[in-house]
Amino acid sequence: MRLTLSLLIFVFLTSSLVSAEELIPMRGSYPPELPQASKEVYKRVNGADLSAWIYQPDGKEFSGPRPAIVFFFGGGWKAGSPSQFQNQCRYLSSRGMVAITVDYRVLSRHQASPFDCVADAKSAIRWVRANANKLNVNPDKIVASGGSAGGHTACCTGVVPGQDEEGENLSISSMPNAMALFNPAVMVAPLDNSDLLTAEKLKSITDRIPGDPTLISPIHHVRKGLPPTIIFHGTEDDAVPFKTVQAFTERMTANGNRCELKAFKGEPHGFFNPRFRTVETQQRELKSYFKTMQQLDEFLVSLDYLEPLQQSVNGYKNTASRRNFANSLHQFSNKKTGHVAFLGGSITEMNGYRPMVMELLQKQFPDTQFTFTNAGISSTCSTTGAFRLHRDVLSQGPVDLFFVEYAVNDDQDAMHSPEECVRGVEGIIRQVLKHNPMSDIVMTYFVNPGMLEQLQSGKMPLPMAQHEKVAQHYGVSTIHLAREVADQITEGDLTWKQFGGTHPAPHGNRIAADLIDYLLTNDRKHAVEPASHTIPEQLVDPFSYVNAGFVKFDQAVKRQGWDVSVPDWKSLQGSKRDRFTRIPMLHTTEPGSSFEFTFEGTTAIAYISAGPDAGVLEVSVDGGETQKVNLYHRYSKGLHYPRSVELATELTPGKHTLKVTLSKESHAESKGTAARIMSLGVN
Repeated sequence: MRLTLSLLIFVFLTSSLVSAEELIPMRGSYPPELPQASKEVYKRVNGADLSAWIYQPDGKEFSGPRPAIVFFFGGGWKAGSPSQFQNQCRYLSSRGMVAITVDYRVLSRHQASPFDCVADAKSAIRWVRANANKLNVNPDKIVASGGSAGGHTACCTGVVPGQDEEGENLSISSMPNAMALFNPAVMVAPLDNSDLLTAEKLKSITDRIPGDPTLISPIHHVRKGLPPTIIFHGTEDDAVPFKTVQAFTERMTANGNRCELKAFKGEPHGFFNPRFRTVETQQRELKSYFKTMQQLDEFLVSLDYLEPLQQSVNGYKNTASRRNFANSLHQFSNKKTGHVAFLGGSITEMNGYRPMVMELLQKQFPDTQFTFTNAGISSTCSTTGAFRLHRDVLSQGPVDLFFVEYAVNDDQDAMHSPEECVRGVEGIIRQVLKHNPMSDIVMTYFVNPGMLEQLQSGKMPLPMAQHEKVAQHYGVSTIHLAREVADQITEGDLTWKQFGGTHPAPHGNRIAADLIDYLLTNDRKHAVEPASHTIPEQLVDPFSYVNAGFVKFDQAVKRQGWDVSVPDWKSLQGSKRDRFTRIPMLHTTEPGSSFEFTFEGTTAIAYISAGPDAGVLEVSVDGGETQKVNLYHRYSKGLHYPRSVELATELTPGKHTLKVTLSKESHAESKGTAARIMSLGVN
């Protein structure tokens, strides 16, 4: 089948993906013909051989045990074919997974009940885990997946207790490590006198389930500690009502489980299958198929089952939509108010992309009363951002839509280590979500010349790679402006001068604003009812600044030779930024001056103004060995430069006392021994 160029825009722009021209129309033929897969019998029961068709990734490209995904076909527990998910298997095997589509007993072929279907599904997961070495599978990274009735059986493997086949080795777990469900039947029995299922729908289900249907009704068994889950569902699904998966998702998240519901507005049951029944439906089917695969890919990347794609497509190839923006849409459209905050360095502080985004939001929602918070401060990094977040943003009230950028500053200003890049950005993201779990978040990666050179040579700059880990872990949407700029320059569509450099010109800022506009507008087409965003229990880094904030100077209880006042800036060499010249600081120029600082936490920092005379601090923790902290920065030569320095980090949680003394030493280029602390911070 040849497809038009307009259809190919939905193809992921990566050579590993199955292209639209290679897709096989979904058919229900049985037995299936899957020549690209190997076939093995995973279970023999009542005279029937149940087979698994296995798609192995390229062994030369993907070495070592691989994550696996097991697909269960749909068909109302009555019919269906393992061929249903062959396109998904081919794609995921090209990405490095062992992809498996399995047969299981159904009514038309085996006179089986849904209880048998569930037992077979559990047997299949158990078989994959038991044969992990043979299949080259990581037994701790097995995903259960399926559609409709197959989505039900897949869900049962992760949620429903018992229902195992008699005689199997129950010491081998049949519970998957994650679930990916396509319009799954998650409710097959009445629930708490709710009207989620009509009497007609309930009768249709219970007529097919002999015995007590609550035993295999996933929503009835939701509890804490279930596998992370993603669900793809059409809002106009007549076979499996959309409100049942909404209720299931709410129960999952209320119990502390990760469960993401990807709603497809106006789509019917089975919308994700590329059937190609008519020319008129091809584009819609392709769009749904590729959209579900993109979202599934991003979900698997967030679990560290797949490596991130070098390019992702969402209209623009350099945007990644990981959250639905239904919350901010509902707030702006229905409540007619909105708090939109921007956090970052000089790129945020300047009149660049930020006012452009403010303008487009105001145009999209002309009747909404917006509060816009500009929390950009030139030269500051994500560490400073995490510690000042509450003071500069969250103290203004819950944030509905939050924009953050720190890639450039963590690179050229702070020269952060990988750990520090993660700790700052994770601290920011988690604090925002804890303050308001309804907050929608967008992270943008801007670019400087060094980063541009790395991107054009195929390398990912360190801060972007580390920030991306956090974005994937929390499901935060990202704008990879840096890669967009690199791509356009490489293709001859843009020059670095036209872009405007590290601090973009209007043309460069417009590119950023247009990408953000596309991300928000496109994602809101699939918006559903507002719902809290899931906050992962586990941190990317255990020392991330998730409880960071500034404290008052009076916690420096023992102070000798340090003043708390506004420094005499007129007498000091070097340029000053006006915003810092009117605030009281904890400061001294006399070596030997000291203070003690008692706090509870794992990290303490000093947010300082480091000028041409910046000195060195000697710091000891709880009476231990003294460490030297150099305050001078390479930008201090002609500027009183704002920066954060760590006084103590990776401490055991609990109460600690720091003793901070100004050293008689200083940096070779410094003209003095000064310390000017604007704030003390504690995590």
